[in-house]
Amino acid sequence: MKKNKKKMKTYVPHPRYGDVPMHQQRIYTDDDIRSSYWLYRSVTFFKQSAIPADISKQNYTTSPRRLYVDIEVRCVDCDRDFIFYALEQKYWYEELGFYIDADCTKCIDCRNKDKKIREQKARYEELITKKERTTTEIKELKDIAFELSKLDYLKNKSKLAQVLNMKGFSSINNVQ
Repeated sequence: MKKNKKKMKTYVPHPRYGDVPMHQQRIYTDDDIRSSYWLYRSVTFFKQSAIPADISKQNYTTSPRRLYVDIEVRCVDCDRDFIFYALEQKYWYEELGFYIDADCTKCIDCRNKDKKIREQKARYEELITKKERTTTEIKELKDIAFELSKLDYLKNKSKLAQVLNMKGFSSINNVQ
């Protein structure tokens, strides 16, 4: 006799919330959730995860979110499914002050990748504009320049070549 097993959908794991919808204590109906915010009418949500919102802490124009609920989202960068958790939404909209209609479009892995690139670009700018660089800083600058060029953020190949050809201690800043 064959058992019909339903395959569970897999989501990109979040370091704080995991990779499955969270269960909360309160029970809300589908109608409660759909009527609590316009977006919830058109997304896949997990009603067992719904939590009440504090609209006095939200930044909105006309429609606050009266509830937060775990929703399924497809990452715009890697095309994998992830869960935008109700607790994460509460943090975004009530603690960080994000505009209520701003939605999470990237999974945690892609957000971390973007953050790393922003940090590398900032460090590159910091190192490239220094008047004097140590040997360690030159090595770091070369590594960052190489990584950023692989990602197509450094398009000027002659500038890249200048950085990659730097030797030892540098007191001349001719690459900007």
